[in-house]
Parts: sequence; C-alpha cells; structure tokens
Amino acid sequence: MATATAQFNVSAIGCPDDNTTAIIRNYFNVTEYRCLTRFFGSPPLSTGVGYAVVLAFGLAFGIATVALVYADQYFFRRTMSSEYFNTAGRSVRTGLTAAVIVSQWTWAATLLQSSNVAFQYGVSGPLWYAVGASVQVVLFSMMAVLVKLRAPTAHTFLEIVRARWGTVAHIIFMVFALLTNVIVTSLLILGASDTVQALTGVDVDIASVLIPLGVIMYTLAGGLKATFVASYFNTAIILISLVIFLFKVYVTSEELGSPDKVYDLLEQVATVEPVPNNRDGSYLTLFSRNGFFFGLVNLVGNFGTVFIDQSYWQSAIAATPSASWKGYLLGGLCWFAIPFSLATSLGLAAVARSLPITDAEADKGLVPPAAAKDLMGNGGASLILVMLFMAVTSSGASEQIAVSSLIAYDVYRTYINPNCSGRRIIFISRIVILTFGLFMGVFGIALHHIGVNLNFLYLAMGVFIGPAVVPVAYSICWGRASARGAICGALIGLVCGLSVWFGYGSTFDGGITIVNLNQNEVMLAGNLASIVSSGVICTVLSLLSPDDCDWSTTRAIALIEDDPNAHIPFETEESLERALKRIGVSGIVITIVLVLCWPALTLPVGVFSKGYFKFWVIISFIWGIVSCCLMVIMPLIESRNDILVVLSMGRYANRPGKNEGDGEESLEDFVVEDR
Repeated sequence: MATATAQFNVSAIGCPDDNTTAIIRNYFNVTEYRCLTRFFGSPPLSTGVGYAVVLAFGLAFGIATVALVYADQYFFRRTMSSEYFNTAGRSVRTGLTAAVIVSQWTWAATLLQSSNVAFQYGVSGPLWYAVGASVQVVLFSMMAVLVKLRAPTAHTFLEIVRARWGTVAHIIFMVFALLTNVIVTSLLILGASDTVQALTGVDVDIASVLIPLGVIMYTLAGGLKATFVASYFNTAIILISLVIFLFKVYVTSEELGSPDKVYDLLEQVATVEPVPNNRDGSYLTLFSRNGFFFGLVNLVGNFGTVFIDQSYWQSAIAATPSASWKGYLLGGLCWFAIPFSLATSLGLAAVARSLPITDAEADKGLVPPAAAKDLMGNGGASLILVMLFMAVTSSGASEQIAVSSLIAYDVYRTYINPNCSGRRIIFISRIVILTFGLFMGVFGIALHHIGVNLNFLYLAMGVFIGPAVVPVAYSICWGRASARGAICGALIGLVCGLSVWFGYGSTFDGGITIVNLNQNEVMLAGNLASIVSSGVICTVLSLLSPDDCDWSTTRAIALIEDDPNAHIPFETEESLERALKRIGVSGIVITIVLVLCWPALTLPVGVFSKGYFKFWVIISFIWGIVSCCLMVIMPLIESRNDILVVLSMGRYANRPGKNEGDGEESLEDFVVEDR
C-alpha cells in the first residue's frame, strides 16, 4: 500500500497539533474527512438496516427461492430424490451453469479484496486479482468434461479418488476437501461480518452467526437446485450493481466523473503517497513488484479453492454434457469482470479521492464500502451491503451443499450405512447443512477474536490446500497416477509448504509473526512450495510405479436412486471425446492470453498515459457490461418455456422437445470432424 500517513503538512489544514501524527490521507482537504484518523468512525447506516438485510432480506430471498423450486417440482412433476437433491437432476443448461460458476466464485473477498489490492498497488491489482483467479475456472472445464466421460454417476470427486486409490487416499483427500470448505466459508463470514459492522454497527459476532442462517433455510428445503436458482439472482444483482458503480465513478460522479479526472487525481496522489516498488511510485503502471507477487500468490493459491472444492465438481456433475464445459469457460470469462471492473472503479476511486482508510480497515476489505459511501452516500453503502450479502449467501449455500454431499456420500454411505436409502441421504444432507452452517457462524466468531483477517486468510489458503491440487486433477485425467504418488505428494507437499512458509517468515525481524508470514514474498514461497513439491512428487512416484486404470472402477460408482441423466448416450460420449482436445486447447490459449500476453503487451507502456488509461477503463466497461448482459439474459432465454409454464400456472404446455435439459446447443458446433 502507499504510505499509511500522507506526507503533507497536516497542520496547514487546521488540525490539532497532538492529532497530526495519526491523521491519514485526505490530501485534497475534503471538509468531511478533515483531521480523521480512520474512515469508518460511526456507521453510515443504522443497525436496523443491517438486521433488515441480514435477516428480513435473507428470509424473503430464501422464501422466494424455495417457492420457485417447489413450483418447478409441481408443474414439471419432479420428485425430490436424493439424486435430484444433490445433483439437480444432472440437467442444468449452459447459461445457468455459467451464472452458478460466477456466483460460486464471487466471494466476499472477490468484492472486497480486489479493491484493496487496487488501493495498495494501483491498476496492477485488479488485473492480477482477476487473472489469478479466473484461469482456474477456465482450466477446470476439462475436468468437467472428464467427469462426464469417466465418472458419469459420481456425486463427489472423493468418490472418484476412492474408486481409483482406495480408503487411505479417500480419507486423506477428504481432510483437504473439508478444510477447503471451511476456509472458503470463513472468508465469506469474515468479509461479510466486518462490512456489516462497519456499515451498520451490527456487532461482528452477531453478524457472523446470523449471516449463514438465511442460507440454511433454502438450502435445506431445495438442495442443489435451490442453490442454483438463488445463484442466478445473486449473479444478476451483483453484475447490475457492478455496472452502476462503473458509471458512477467514470461518468456521473461530481467528484470524479471521467477517466481523465481520475487519472489526474491518481497522478497527484502519487506525488504525495508514492506506491513502494512501483515504477515512479505510480498507481498507473503494471511495473509493480508487490502487485506481481500478489498475482502469483493469487494464481497458485486459487487452484486449490477450485480443484479441491466439491462445489465446483458438483456444478459439473449437475450440468448437461455440453453445458459442463461451456458453462465453465463462459463463467470463468464473465467472472473476470467482477474483480477487474469493480476494483478498477471503486478501488481506484478510493485512491483518487485520498480517502482516510487505515491499513486495518483495508485488510478487513473496507475499501469498496468506503468508496461507495463517499461517492453515493448511504445509497452506495446500502448497495455494497446488498451486493455483499448476495455474494455471501450464494457462495455460502454452495459450500453448505458441498459439505453435505461429502458427509452424506463419502462418510455416511461409504463407512456407516452402505445400503442406505435415498430418503436417508436427504435426511443426512439436511442435518449436515444445518450443523455446518451453525458451526461456521461460531468459527467465524473465533477467527475474529484471534485476529485473523480477510487478507491474511485469503493469501495463506494455498499453503494448506495447494498440495492436493495435482493429485486430485490426476485422479480423473491421468490413468497412470498411483495411490502412492497421490498420498505422498499431498502429505509431503503440505510439509514442504508449511516448512518454507514458516522458515522464510522466521528470517524477518521478530521471527514467526502474522505480519512476517503475511509478507508477499513469504506467502509466495509457501504457496509455490506446497503445490510444486506435491506435483513433482506425485508425478515422479507415479512414473516409477504407475497405476493401470481403464476407468472401469470410476464408471461403476453406484447410484442410490435411478437417474436417467446419469448415463450418457454413446453418441454424446463420442462427441465429448472429440471435443475434449479442443476444449483443452481453448482453456490453455485463454490462460496464456490472460496470464502472459496481456501483461507482456502492457508492460512496455510503463506508466500509463492519459489515453492508455482511458483505453483501460473502456475495457473494464465492455467486459462488465457484456458479462452482465450474458449472465442476466442467457439463462432466461434457455429456460423461457419453463418460465412460461410456471407463470401461466401450467396452462402453457411445453412444446415437444423442449423439456428439462433439452434446447442445449449440440457439441457438434464445437467439433469439426475429419472427413
């Protein structure tokens, strides 16, 4: 971050002499912020607004979601079987799959931390955040196709691990999977509760407990389908809000209102608060050492939160065959707009306005709430609050249903009651949803009291879950990967990652402390050690003593109740096989363009000119608006017949061939056969 205390003469603006050392920023001497030592002194919104959003809004949203799910069951005569509860009938289409991916991947950290790194590093922060967390989803499209081909009846990725490598590997990777869900949910609760407290004054402990409650209700009632329906609305609200903030910062704001004005202010702020290790101390350059380190940590760490998070495998399982990969490619690209465009607007606006945001406030993710409050008053604060609540409820619901599936199928069915009924699976799933939601509320309180903040946990997560990435990916994509390689890779990788992280951190003054462990280079070393050592060990041991998997064991994973969509027709399977190589090439090309080509083409610019910054802002506008239109409109078009049936109370009959799961574009539009 730029220096916490602005290097200008605060006595010149009439502040008490004994207070000048604590005053931060407000370089432009805005009367409202004169002599402040932090931005959030008293909450801008009332406590009642906080409870209204967390409780009343959450309850109303939950009731509406459950009503839609039951309408779907009533009008289309669908039964809430265990397969439907946990896989949504394996019939979700491309648009909704993409919207769900956007929603699942939009955490509290996505909205909050992305603007924080813009506040710290300038324009490089939003780009590295978006690049470092979108390519994993794009690359996961290959996993989504392989699940359909090699484990079409699976409910969880741990079932695949057990079918490949047995009980020991199953238990070890279950620990990694559950740890991932706990970390992700903790990030949601930490970011949301801190923001709710800052904006409304609701006690952070109370907010930590109340936030999961609204999610629990509709997840309990409707299972995965309810989560998907809620995810669509959440994605729509988040992206529409994003577009509003873009226009406010760069078009309509009296204080800012144009890229030229923002550029001039960023230049002026850099003369007072230059960014350490940025070229010329500028906020307007990709030559940012700390920004680059953050991007690498972000890139490495987020592989774990996609590949080891059951919710992403569950979305792939729930999708139709062609939607399984199209949804991930489209979702990854549309999600890119959220951190990139939002942070390019609110994050840079906070810098341009020289808002008196402390380091502690920034680490809690309070940069976008501060910028929204500054530019739009209480309306902006309320919009951020709703936006954040949408992100937390959607991602939280996905984590709850993911954990419930892991416990129901990989613990209860596997080790306690192998002959259980579908009704029993639903019962166990609901018990787990309730228990996990309440546990995470209490766990969130504990994290607050021991001083763990959003920024630290977000950067550190890759050290803990990164060692499982390569083995889990190999479980479905490499038949020669062995149990010994997977187990040794994961465990030794974890030891290596922790050793490097703590060892490097101990070399700084003060030894092993949260501050030292949170250094960018220390985080990078720990994250890289975890994932790289695991991958090398798993690969080498598998080559020395390879497995010989023909995927018959993964294809034999048993269903509890019949699901006609679980078995892929031979023609569809052939199409998926032919498309797989092109899907892989697409994912790799997109990754290279985002990770290498875009930064490489921007670095020669050095410090942005005013014209180049305007071009940069235009890109953020286009990406944000196109993503918003696609994610709002596409699912509605795909489900138009179903919507008409429900709105007409069943009087509008589905046209032949337009039932659930139909209407998907053919795989042949992607596969060019050799003639």
